Amino acid sequence: MTRVPGRFTAFIKAVAQPPQRRSEAPLHLVLAYKPGWQSIEDLTAIARHVVDIEPGIRPFILPSTLRNSVSGKMAAASPTLVVSPGPLETFRPRRGKVYQGAQIPKYEEISRLQTAGVPVPRTAILAPDLHLDPAVWGELVILKPTDIPTSSHGMGIKLVRTRRVRYKPPAEYPDSHPGRLGPMLVQQYIDTGEKLTVYRVLTFFGEPLYAQLNQASTRRVDLDGPDEAIESAVVALQAGDNREGILIDDDEVLSLARAAHAALPEIPLKGCDVIREAATGKLYVLELNSGGNTWHFSSIYAEPIRALYGREFELRRQQQFDALRTTARVLVDRTRREAA
Repeated sequence: MTRVPGRFTAFIKAVAQPPQRRSEAPLHLVLAYKPGWQSIEDLTAIARHVVDIEPGIRPFILPSTLRNSVSGKMAAASPTLVVSPGPLETFRPRRGKVYQGAQIPKYEEISRLQTAGVPVPRTAILAPDLHLDPAVWGELVILKPTDIPTSSHGMGIKLVRTRRVRYKPPAEYPDSHPGRLGPMLVQQYIDTGEKLTVYRVLTFFGEPLYAQLNQASTRRVDLDGPDEAIESAVVALQAGDNREGILIDDDEVLSLARAAHAALPEIPLKGCDVIREAATGKLYVLELNSGGNTWHFSSIYAEPIRALYGREFELRRQQQFDALRTTARVLVDRTRREAA
């Protein structure tokens, strides 16, 4: 039998009491989480909001990393919706509609966005027979790895003049280079201006929970500079130490993030990265970060960034779109419509 942590047991007693008697059967909502990716405090607050909105829904908070034999059986006693920001690892729901995060290969993600009509930079897998015409791709392109763990930290991403791009077999990359772990991608370079700038919109079933403009504190590399300077420059914002965050309420950016969700509707939580071309103002979706470790209100991964921005900023970010109550409202709507 899987032992349930004491804090979870306390939550069951305090929040997940059987709902008020109703003519219809109660609905169950399972919030599956990976420890360190979301805090118990955030999940408990969301569950309380769910019960406030709809007393006929009984929430369960279950770690996706455990079997949860007893609590999983309890959850399966009524029509159920299971929502997990990340992939379900060990926990296997006995019933219910399931939404879970997944690390979708980068090229597949770009292709699905493009098929759905979402604007993305021109992208191709760097293969031996790939010919890059500067008249089509522009004078500069981005090379980035398809290996998700390394690219999410900005490793192996570089700017290069299009005419200098050459395919290399994986074995020819240095031992520590992510190009040894999978094919490289070549992507049209979108110039966001003198400073690297990326919008991050955290969406939950397409509903924005916060929208933030992240900008490097220093100027980007001179695009007319020598090849060596361009190719050694930091061009991934997550790879730099100095950045600034500004909360934004831009209808065009938010609408694009919603459209991006619709292209991959099976993923509940997305960290949608959007860039704006400085010369034209056109927006592009870079990636969706659909693996689940994007709940940066409380994720361990984002602790250094939260410390950088400060407590006041973090409170304003959570309050921007009333993130916890908005999450609860969306969950109530989904549970009413899809619990099975």
